[in-house]
Amino acid sequence: MQTQAQIREVITQKIVEALKKGVVPWRKPWSDVPDPVRLPTNVVTKRAYQGANIPILWLAQHEKGYPISFWASFNQWKSVGASVKKGERATQIILWKPVERRVRDNEGNEKVETFPILRTWSSFNISQCQGEVIEQFTKPNGVKFDGVDRSEFDQAVAATKADIRHGGNKAVYHRPPADFILVPNEEQFESFPAYAETVLHELAGHWTEHRLGWEGNYSEGEIRAEAAAAFSATALGIPNTNSLDQHAAYIQSWLKELENDPKFIFRSMAAASKATDYFLSFSRPKEENQSATEELAEAV
Repeated sequence: MQTQAQIREVITQKIVEALKKGVVPWRKPWSDVPDPVRLPTNVVTKRAYQGANIPILWLAQHEKGYPISFWASFNQWKSVGASVKKGERATQIILWKPVERRVRDNEGNEKVETFPILRTWSSFNISQCQGEVIEQFTKPNGVKFDGVDRSEFDQAVAATKADIRHGGNKAVYHRPPADFILVPNEEQFESFPAYAETVLHELAGHWTEHRLGWEGNYSEGEIRAEAAAAFSATALGIPNTNSLDQHAAYIQSWLKELENDPKFIFRSMAAASKATDYFLSFSRPKEENQSATEELAEAV
């Protein structure tokens, strides 16, 4: 069994290799193949995965060409009447499993402490499975993403009541006491998704920092905001743009952090998921933002 350090090193190395190839694993470029879910989702619990599992599963989709983001363990697929095709290899996701231990306090009294242990879990994409239940998700329905519906985005942004101002040639969040976001006018962007990503970088990313009590260095702050924007856009049905031009300045610093600290990607993606959930909580019921990973231990 891999140690926690080995698990982190293996996953971090995969992400480092992807970044060096120009693939940002926490971004999901748009596809003209209709996907019934947006973020990677557990087919049994119907809950989206969170934290580092999002880039892990998106990277597997990118590499293997899976068009649909439903995932589950071998036994979970079996529980819904499907089966994993012979010869298919699983994608390893991470699971924080609670472990109890008995300790004694300074007065000699025994008590039970609970702490999380990092473990891997084998997950299979719906494209790797067969059975009648699979067909309802894989039959083409003729829908194409010719345009982008911005109604969810507008509703989610308005629900935060954040002070967003337009004008100028840069995007920035001014921390309290100012507490406002400044972005260029929408018509200055090449597309609505590009505009939405910029707003979400400042709103889901930086506007949430002091509201959630987040602390971290500059590189962590930018990767947190970048990933939160990508997660939020996808959750709202907005395509991630595929251009790396505006992110190139950050990639080298991300690579340096990743190569020096195997825990970096886990902290950053967990923080991005928390920021995304907080941003979406203003416009969505709480249960819609729960994590599939939290229930994984009981579901398999």
